[in-house]
Amino acid sequence: MNKLKPLTLDELVFQIKALSDVLVPYNFPQANIDLEDDLGIFKAREAIIDGYNIFVHYQKSDYEDYFIETLQMHNIKGPFLPFHLICKIGRRFLGSSNLNLIELFRENRKIYVWSVCTDKAGKSISPPNETLEPCEYEGFKYLYMQPHQADFF
Repeated sequence: MNKLKPLTLDELVFQIKALSDVLVPYNFPQANIDLEDDLGIFKAREAIIDGYNIFVHYQKSDYEDYFIETLQMHNIKGPFLPFHLICKIGRRFLGSSNLNLIELFRENRKIYVWSVCTDKAGKSISPPNETLEPCEYEGFKYLYMQPHQADFF
C-alpha cells in the first residue's frame, strides 16, 4: 500500500489557497450562508506541523470592495498551540501585514483565528474595525480582536 508523503507547510498553504480561490463565489456573503457547512470539507485540513497535529480551516470571502481571508487553527490532540507556531502558520497563510487575531475557547480547546483584509489586487489593507488592540510578538506586529468584536455569521 502506498503511503502519501506528508505535506510541507508551504505545500499545504498552496493547495488550500488554490482551492479557496475557486470557492470564493460560493462563500458568504456572495452566497447563502447555508452553503458554509457543505463547503467546509474543502476548506479544512489536518496536518502535522512542527510535530503538532493541527486542524486548519482557510476561507476567502468577497465583500465587493475587499476580500477577507480567515485562517482558523487548533491543536487536535491538546488544548493549546505554542504562540510562535500560531504566528508562523498565520504569517505563512496570510502574510505579515495588517493581521488580526481572535482567540476562542470551544470544546475545551483554544481556537486561533487569524484574518486579513485585502484589496482586489491581493494587497493587505487596514481592517474596517478601528478598535483593535495593537500587539507585538518578537517583532511581528498584529492587531488583537476580542471575540465579541467579530461576526461569525
